[in-house]
Amino acid sequence: MNQCSSCHSKHLYTLSNGYKKCRHCKKKFSVKKCQTHAKIRDAFCQNKTVQQCHEELHLHYVTVQRKYVQFRQFIVHYLDEQYKQKKEYSHEYDEYIYLKNQNIYEAHNFLTFIYDRKVYNLMLPSLYKFKPFHKSDKELSKFLFLNKIAKLQSKTSKINDFWNFLETYLRKYKGVKSENFIYYLKEAEFKFNYTQEEQREILKNIS
Repeated sequence: MNQCSSCHSKHLYTLSNGYKKCRHCKKKFSVKKCQTHAKIRDAFCQNKTVQQCHEELHLHYVTVQRKYVQFRQFIVHYLDEQYKQKKEYSHEYDEYIYLKNQNIYEAHNFLTFIYDRKVYNLMLPSLYKFKPFHKSDKELSKFLFLNKIAKLQSKTSKINDFWNFLETYLRKYKGVKSENFIYYLKEAEFKFNYTQEEQREILKNIS
């Protein structure tokens, strides 16, 4: 490694413990650790699961899992900031209900927007709010269809392309806990919006 992992300065020197220190920002870092993180980042951008990365790189499962969690948490905030900066370009949106099993009350519903040739997803309140009304699955499905939130310019919207991408993307996971769904949704959004090269560039400064 010939540049600082933080400020990218090339003015580095080696400490007695083998760590590098940047003359510019004074940050100390382990070259080996940075190389390991780069390999995990590459695996993440290549759509490999934690298990696949753990097996291929011969790294501890928890080490890989923690890094993936860190990436996903960063991605949520990054995508929110990108949308805030360009939300005035948003011109289409549609509501989607992702069913993880046959119980519609456990489904995840969210809005997908199009802005500046990208998609952005916003989670909606849980469908459990309809439980007190004792609606059957069929009644609730009909109610949601009739009250769907949407503003589309065509039936062949990029929104549909994303939904198809999301469905395929989530199949490789053996179930996603409800509290973690937002992270997997945003990960899919991130990978739909950006090429692998762009993903690596965005994530490269996460230490």
